[in-house]
Amino acid sequence: MTVMITNSLTRVSSTESSQPGGFRDPVFLLAPPRSYSTVSIALLAGHPLLYGLPETNLFTGETLGEQISAANRLGVKNAWTQFTGLARAVAQLHEGRQDPAALSRAAVWLRERSAESPKQLMDHLLGLVSPRIGIEKSPLTVGSAQALTTCMRAYPNARYLHLVRHPVSTQRSMLALYDTFLFPPQMTRHERVRRCLLTWYSCHLRIEQAMRALPTGQWLRVRAEDLIGRPRTWLPHVLDWLGLDHDEAIIGRMIQTEQWEFARWGEEAGFGGGDPKFLNDPGLRPVPPPAPDVIDPGWGISDGARERIATLARHLGY
Repeated sequence: MTVMITNSLTRVSSTESSQPGGFRDPVFLLAPPRSYSTVSIALLAGHPLLYGLPETNLFTGETLGEQISAANRLGVKNAWTQFTGLARAVAQLHEGRQDPAALSRAAVWLRERSAESPKQLMDHLLGLVSPRIGIEKSPLTVGSAQALTTCMRAYPNARYLHLVRHPVSTQRSMLALYDTFLFPPQMTRHERVRRCLLTWYSCHLRIEQAMRALPTGQWLRVRAEDLIGRPRTWLPHVLDWLGLDHDEAIIGRMIQTEQWEFARWGEEAGFGGGDPKFLNDPGLRPVPPPAPDVIDPGWGISDGARERIATLARHLGY
């Protein structure tokens, strides 16, 4: 078996690092959109010492209010929809439920704290899940250098799981979703493909460069196709890196992704906070192995762009 992990699996003591508030340093799963990151969080959330949060999108501004104002300036129809996952987390952790009334109270609670920093709000969530370790992923965190830097400065001792997915399947998945929810009708197909490829390339390059500055044992890179496609083989590698015990019973519980507290979708459970396709059907499904060719001939991109994408893809293990 070839282990496609690029740094050592040094076991980390469960008592090694904690925040002043008494909770353990979090784990951040770093990945661009359409990287199987939601199902990966659901997998990891099945461990008794991990708590998988939905997408909080907390690190794109200095305060929650600033982020909402920025979204409004960009023309987001309802800027609060960006923080539905955050509201779901607050409702679940405050009240143990995510019905419309609880979500409404969570939204009020968040509005009252619009001047707080991302770290203040995340610290609150991490304190509520303690003694479990909070694990979170938000594609917006890797969508800009500023957001990723804000996250890493807030939690310099956190651990970072770099989740990668093959560029061809990622681009196709992005295109399928964005054609429905994001891209305007007048945008050409070539421009849509280019936008998807740029997102894949820029996010992974940003993560790769940021991880260089960290100690070896503080970050881990794993292919999503391996983690999701062969969880009984790959979950132990990730748990060893986190310094968490595991056995057949624990792994068996982890692969029941439909048991994640946020693996629901509908009026009574709230919307958002993850991949809509997974939330509509949250059971673990097999994924095809990555294709050998990292370039789709139909992309119609320049030779230079193909070379850059291929070089990065090979570096990431494809």
